Amino acid sequence: MRTAGRSHFDLGVIDMNYQFAGTHVLADIYDIEEQKILDNYLIMEALRKGITESGATLCGERVKFFDPNGLTAVFLLEESHVAVHTYPEMRALFIDTFTCGTTCRPEKVVEVVVEALGSCKQRTSVLQRGTPMVLPPSYQAVAAASVVQAG
Repeated sequence: MRTAGRSHFDLGVIDMNYQFAGTHVLADIYDIEEQKILDNYLIMEALRKGITESGATLCGERVKFFDPNGLTAVFLLEESHVAVHTYPEMRALFIDTFTCGTTCRPEKVVEVVVEALGSCKQRTSVLQRGTPMVLPPSYQAVAAASVVQAG
């Protein structure tokens, strides 16, 4: 986080919401219904909705659509990033979402995408990055279960 061109480190301020820490959520989503993995609009809208619901601030996005199907997208967040790579021929996709600090819930992006895709399976890993910290209650259940089956 920057203030008037200077970071909190420059100012000597310790802001517990913006400490050197973050949460990295990696998800493999597979066995997706064919019509849903082919629906680029559905996937992109679910990602945008998940970003909003996570509490993150979207700064921009870049998308590459593949012929005949599939996409790779990167969303730049004020707090870090979200990336997705789809594999329609395998009825699968990867999501990588990272947010700095403790004010956002990056796992919410995965939850919203899985909900939009309907019946599917997922494997999710949650990594705490940066300096050691006590997990907020919202992350404790997510971090305790590294593998989740949906649908």
